[in-house]
Amino acid sequence: MLSVPRPAPRTRAGLGRRLVLWAMGLQLIASGCDATQGRARQRDAETETETRGAASPARYRATQEVVNDHALEFMRAEGNKEIVGMSLALVDEDEVAWATGWGQADVDAKLRASPRTVYDVGSVTKVITVAAVLQAVEAGSLRLDAPLSELLPELHLDAGAEAEITLEDLLTHQSGLPSDWFFHSLSTDPPPFPELVQEIQGVPLAAPPRTRTLYSNLGMSLAGLALARATGHDYETQVTESLLRPAGMRTAHFVGGPEPQAVRLPSYEGPRGAGGLAGIERAAAYRHGEARTNPQFRLSPAGGMRASVLDLAAFARLVLGRGRVDGRTLLSPESVDAMLSPHNLELPLDLGHSFGYAWFLDRHEFDWLGSVASHGGRTFYHHAVLIILPEHGLAVAVAANSLGAGEAVETLAAEALLMAVYEKHGLESPGGAPPPEPDAPTKKRVRAFLRAHGGDYATSIGLSTITEKDGAPWSRSRVGHNELQLLPADDTVNSSGLDAAVIESMPGAVLRFLERDERALMAIERDGRLHRAAVRLDAPAKIPEAWRARAGRWEQLRQPGEVSTIREPTIEVSGGRLRLSFLGLLEEPPLPVVLVLEPIDDRTARIAGLARGQGSLIEVRGEGERERIWWSGRELGR
Repeated sequence: MLSVPRPAPRTRAGLGRRLVLWAMGLQLIASGCDATQGRARQRDAETETETRGAASPARYRATQEVVNDHALEFMRAEGNKEIVGMSLALVDEDEVAWATGWGQADVDAKLRASPRTVYDVGSVTKVITVAAVLQAVEAGSLRLDAPLSELLPELHLDAGAEAEITLEDLLTHQSGLPSDWFFHSLSTDPPPFPELVQEIQGVPLAAPPRTRTLYSNLGMSLAGLALARATGHDYETQVTESLLRPAGMRTAHFVGGPEPQAVRLPSYEGPRGAGGLAGIERAAAYRHGEARTNPQFRLSPAGGMRASVLDLAAFARLVLGRGRVDGRTLLSPESVDAMLSPHNLELPLDLGHSFGYAWFLDRHEFDWLGSVASHGGRTFYHHAVLIILPEHGLAVAVAANSLGAGEAVETLAAEALLMAVYEKHGLESPGGAPPPEPDAPTKKRVRAFLRAHGGDYATSIGLSTITEKDGAPWSRSRVGHNELQLLPADDTVNSSGLDAAVIESMPGAVLRFLERDERALMAIERDGRLHRAAVRLDAPAKIPEAWRARAGRWEQLRQPGEVSTIREPTIEVSGGRLRLSFLGLLEEPPLPVVLVLEPIDDRTARIAGLARGQGSLIEVRGEGERERIWWSGRELGR
């Protein structure tokens, strides 16, 4: 199966039908007492919501009904074992229009999920880090064009790359630094994250700076360290005092940083509204409904914040207010505009993906609405997403406490915004024109297609091969196989004169094959917009015997407290290529990943591809029985 961006939520197909039903006065409710209890839980959560200038309950009633109905569908799925608790906050201009929760924040503590439930929000932290860095730039403490060699003088990367990488490169993910640093990345007791400066001495880049956007937790962490160095405060204190508390993010906090502001917790054992202890509502973590210990994400500036959806809503209000919230100016409008402006339009390999300062600026379900800014995040078990529609004054934050909740979080966020746009402005997605129907191509056309585009491709989850099966072109990978159905002759070319195809697993999308910057790319086209999905690999080169001798099962060598996100790492030679395969444990069920390694010499190889995690070097350290595979701070042994 091809690795492609996450499919559009079900809202795109079902939104029109739901709106028609609403307009006819029909209520979209779940059957029986489950729905009644769900609405009661919703009302309870709304009662507990703390907002500034909360909107009238009559507003966004259709949004509330439809999203609540859909949330309950997710909660009931698989016997309600996949998702234990979720929370949502919808922002309209300078107010929280609706906030609620479903399920349980902590089953053992009998704590229901509410808008005040605090989750690990993972990489959503990056947009917070960027805002705090821009505050320091406005204050004159930092310069966007300052090189890493000036910001962190003790840092020395391979080939002197620290002199080429600027602070702005870190904020836009154009530094070329490896995507991750796995040493204690998730851990029950991680070392202080500033120690990574010494750990990454001599690390080679995964790509030359400013040649493509390469998402990097490591790069954003160095930006946070530069902020701390420039302001004279540790990262957690600086961000909390300059941004979180002034923006009204009362319970947002970092491990080891200033304590969150306690709120009055409701009593769940007595009458509604009875007193409770002052504290925060902390979400537990679950897999298949069973409690787990959610490990700490070590790299605080890249993903270490804990926050409620109301905290994220406060930040969204700051962005919608162009730097001003609750009468306070925390950022200039120019800085907010810079965050939400694309900085990669001249990078040919990015092909249609638009990135600001940390923010993702394209999501195909919102393309018809103008500008969009979003960022998702997760740790091991928690998920979160924040999406803002600046031109419509709307934003949504959703979070959940279960490993299998990723689809639900993304779907509810998109559905809430699409419904809110309809209720606020009367706008409904026009829907894209369906792609042309495929035909039954001749053997000659199939052979021509395979000659032009057959071979191995590096996708975001590794190797995919386009080859022939039963007289038709197929895409084959560890996660599945799909037939590529060629479009009729009049529809098989785009503006570049290249072939196109469709597959059943991507309704409404067309696969295009084109070249950019001397690389053969596979792209996904939706509604006339192209996005890179894969890059074709060069023909296999001869594999050194030293690497062939390393074929077999390996294991990750973990430090005390370190939590692995992979299982069953294996080196193999297949199809003339050296491969590293493993199961990725951040998906449910675990995701099979196959990375292609391109040997440089007997002891180093590069991970092929252009996506996150690719381009990094894999090194061999030690000799004989003590030989180790070293990979961005992750170590494998026999």
